[in-house]
Amino acid sequence: MRRALKSLVVLFVFVIPAFVSAALHVGVGKKDLTPLLGTPSAWYSERKGEGMEGVHDPLLALTLFIDNEEKKLALCSVDHLGFTYEMVQEIIERVHKEPGLEECEVYIASSHTHSGGGAYLNIPVLGPILAGPYNAETTQFYVKQTADAIIEASRHVVPGKIGIGYGKAEDLSKYRGLWPRDVLPLSDVAVIKVITLDDAPLAALFNYAVHPTVLNAQNREFSADFVGYARDHLQTLLGSSMQPIYFNGAQGDIIPKIFNEEDRFESCEHLGQSLAETVEQIWNEIEVNDCLTISTQKESYAFKPEATPFGLTFPIESYKTEMNIIVLNGVHAFITVPGELSTLYDKHLKETGREMGYKAVSIFGLTNDAHGYIILPESWKHKTFESGLSFGGENYGDVTKNRAEALLKNQRKNKEG
Repeated sequence: MRRALKSLVVLFVFVIPAFVSAALHVGVGKKDLTPLLGTPSAWYSERKGEGMEGVHDPLLALTLFIDNEEKKLALCSVDHLGFTYEMVQEIIERVHKEPGLEECEVYIASSHTHSGGGAYLNIPVLGPILAGPYNAETTQFYVKQTADAIIEASRHVVPGKIGIGYGKAEDLSKYRGLWPRDVLPLSDVAVIKVITLDDAPLAALFNYAVHPTVLNAQNREFSADFVGYARDHLQTLLGSSMQPIYFNGAQGDIIPKIFNEEDRFESCEHLGQSLAETVEQIWNEIEVNDCLTISTQKESYAFKPEATPFGLTFPIESYKTEMNIIVLNGVHAFITVPGELSTLYDKHLKETGREMGYKAVSIFGLTNDAHGYIILPESWKHKTFESGLSFGGENYGDVTKNRAEALLKNQRKNKEG
């Protein structure tokens, strides 16, 4: 009798916990990325590098941390025009110094808000035009806060469940490209749903392609643009304790529709709430599981910057950057693009991915770098707006497309092998 009882205790202590515990652990982290008042914003040259005068809504660094016991991923979104490759590498170095995160894979996606913090581009002539006078202390602030958001997420993990779903956010954006004309923008939305084992919402990572430029150059308050409104509304829909995280897509030639020219913040609210309602609809249809397979591949590369069709040059001999692919559960592919990809390439990669057997291919734009527009050779030749900040040369868009296709093919080959 005692022996049987002892065996039952051993079974309870060692077997039952293994049955109820999940292999998948998830966590979220958040840090404020808003610089000091007086810091310039980024991109709108009309501001002439002048400092911002207020804070309409805080700029944030938000992280989803995933650990499936084989890989650790940090998917971090920053309310910023675009972190440089050097900034990303410094953040990764800080993260890897944290015990337990030495092999963590880090993906940092800039939302591309034009009302975010500037003063971070240490590039002669071009840097001050795009982001105001360079300030090393401000740049280090962005780096530290982002690394801290990732580390915080890793320290607060819980067993969880994840699912991936897709939908459409119609009539929120438009194509601005001058060539080719009459292109319909893609309206695809991808959502990674993350909940705890007791089904409490933890995070919603949503991927949608559009420039966060509802706010124009006349705005002198820091803001995440429509992204902040989308996050806030998602919390009213799914729960205030859950964390919405935005990843931009292939938005190189896609801009938002302005619903109220007289009140740009009201326009932000309209777009943000509409997008949030689409994300909620997708969320409600996603099935989740406490297991997740993760396959990744990185391709680091370098290219020689070339003058744009307008003669603007990038004053360095060789530019280093990277592209990555993340495949979840074997069929959900996410490609990180280190710049602003044309929607035409996005459409091509989605079609190619489906032919290869993927359920969907999604672009994580401006991720782990942001070195300008990535456009078709014909767009470059026609001297479109985007070609003015396209530094890879006439054929860089096709080279990027081919690189992405190779990553997709290699992942399918590995899966089938």
